Amino acid sequence: MRDQIAVLGDGRDPTGAIVRTADVAPTVEIVPGTEVIDGVPFVYEAYSGGEVVVKLPDTILAGYGAPFVTDIANRHLFGAAPIPARRTPSNDLDAARKPVLASTGPCLWGAGSDARSPPFPEVVPVSAPESPLSRNGFLSDAVPLPPLRVPRVDLGLPQQPNERVSWLQDAKIGLFIHWGVYAGPAQGEWYQRDAGIKPSRYRSFLDESSLGQFTADRYDPTAWVRLAQEMGAKYVVLTARHHDGFGLSANTHPNAWTSLQPPLRRDFVADYVEAVRAVGLKVGLYYSPIDWRYPGYYDVTGAPLPVPPWNQEESGCDHRANARVLKEEVYQAVKQLVTDYGPIDQLWWDGGWLAENGSDAAGAFFWEPGQYRDPANEWPVDEYGVIDGATGRPLGLIGMVRLHQPNIVANSRSGWIGDHDVEEGGSVPTGPLRTGVVEKTFTIRGHWGYTAAATSMSYDEIMAVVVNSLVRNMTTLINVGPDRHGVVPQDSVDVLRRLGAFLSEYGESVYDTRGGPWQPCDGQFGFTHRDTTFYVHLLPGQPAGPFTTPAVGNARVRHVYDVRGKRNLPYRVSVDGRVIISGIDRAAHPQDTVLAVVLDRTVVATDVARAKADSGNRPWRQADLRRLVDITGVRIAWEFPDTVHRYRVEGSTDGATWTMLADRTDNSDTAQVHTLPCNGKARHVRITVVGPEAGRRASIRSFEVFDRPFS
Repeated sequence: MRDQIAVLGDGRDPTGAIVRTADVAPTVEIVPGTEVIDGVPFVYEAYSGGEVVVKLPDTILAGYGAPFVTDIANRHLFGAAPIPARRTPSNDLDAARKPVLASTGPCLWGAGSDARSPPFPEVVPVSAPESPLSRNGFLSDAVPLPPLRVPRVDLGLPQQPNERVSWLQDAKIGLFIHWGVYAGPAQGEWYQRDAGIKPSRYRSFLDESSLGQFTADRYDPTAWVRLAQEMGAKYVVLTARHHDGFGLSANTHPNAWTSLQPPLRRDFVADYVEAVRAVGLKVGLYYSPIDWRYPGYYDVTGAPLPVPPWNQEESGCDHRANARVLKEEVYQAVKQLVTDYGPIDQLWWDGGWLAENGSDAAGAFFWEPGQYRDPANEWPVDEYGVIDGATGRPLGLIGMVRLHQPNIVANSRSGWIGDHDVEEGGSVPTGPLRTGVVEKTFTIRGHWGYTAAATSMSYDEIMAVVVNSLVRNMTTLINVGPDRHGVVPQDSVDVLRRLGAFLSEYGESVYDTRGGPWQPCDGQFGFTHRDTTFYVHLLPGQPAGPFTTPAVGNARVRHVYDVRGKRNLPYRVSVDGRVIISGIDRAAHPQDTVLAVVLDRTVVATDVARAKADSGNRPWRQADLRRLVDITGVRIAWEFPDTVHRYRVEGSTDGATWTMLADRTDNSDTAQVHTLPCNGKARHVRITVVGPEAGRRASIRSFEVFDRPFS
């Protein structure tokens, strides 16, 4: 009979615990150092005389329990049979679904359903809500299944489908360019507002010769595009107009202020679009509906104000009428942006809020950013808008954009929900994987617009933001501010070229990947994956030494290598499927050491049914898998949110005799996505709806079947 490991101590001792063996030597070599096993960081201190001394934080022992730690240690050190798959002890299914986050406590594997982890803050999902039935009962050692993005409808307009937004997730790196009249005074893009400069005086930075004049005399969009390529960007976004109201593109509205007018007389957007498109990068345009030339922006309803807005220059201004002209100009400018410059891939809105207060959505009553405008709206745009030829209805901002640019992707700052979300600022991302499509954007040199007194962020600082975004499933949009001549500061160029050198060596772990599938650990490590390979990103806070990955489910490891030099690395696989990697060189690129683990199958479970959405009115859906499959689970996305669907999932080997796989005929929740564990062998799988809500049609958007364990 094999001797067991005993854990001495009750978790209250901050120095940890001692794991003691008897007369049997461990089957693995005991080396002083740290190894993460089943999410628990074991710190081996010594092995002699049949005793292994292990340091464990008291929070680990108390949070996991001595029996659990004992089982892990016994299994690892003596090759004992794996302990039974862990299940949540809680009956609170919603609580069981909360993801495990890396916080200020010890770093634990975040498989998303390991209820042995200490409590962490709840994360509000930005994708379609998932049923609390989901995840319950799944093996915690299986690979997490990425959440499903289901496009939502807002203001009458659906988000773009996944196939139209996937390029943004694939691109991973973009170049943002803030450039306009504010580059003249060289104190950032909010200089006019912060200094309280009246619009007439602000125009002098364009019209009058001075050291602060915006001259654009060295404007060369091909140089900008060359920088984008050198830094590894796959798309570029240029400010067509910022809050000061100066546009770099054509606008025939009589009150427009643009670069096509004297003294510049040049369409900067036209030249930019041509240069970006010529090298095969995606074209993005930033547009702000805010315009500080209009005092009506601060009082669209014309309500009496105790003091005039800071930008008002004439007494007796009719703010309501002034706001209408502002809105007209916005519609005309946007109409020309989406009709005059060919295909535009991304429209980056900024500033749907009114009077610099509230949310973008709160300003939607004025801007009307959705599919249609209200003919009775108090601020009509008349001939500056567009009428939908199919319905005869006036189109809203995004409705007008989609009419002319059906494939365009827009962010969430117009007052409409947007096709993707944005996290703004130079702080290093922390916490869990982001769901949906998220873009992290930050500027590397002071303000977003050119700032003479600023210096660029360091390479280490930029890498910290970029890599921590990647492993959390975000694309990174990095901003530079060219000076008044059109030249990007050299320190920005130098550091971005260094970023590009990193991406040229490590690009396989960046481009076309997705973050995860396991949760990252703040400051220490994270993961990206694509097809059959997952990448381990070791950050500066990760201790040196071997690294143990989460379990890879039922996959087999083909090989492991260092991404930088393509050098094969020694590894072994534990009995529960965790990969222990050694021989890691942390000195070559300590900002992000990247390891690749290649499996014999895809990293995450994939749909074996590939069933299309049910566009008819049938209350059932059936899929022929073309072969006999050991089914592990199904995922159903309903067409309509906030609706109760009662249904059953059945499997058949011959298409004639059916066996129950999952019975949800008593379902009562309204989640749009249900992910359910199933166990059975079948070639045919069907779902039958037995009780949709009264007055609601039971339509299935997608129906996926899986043949691999997942969590």
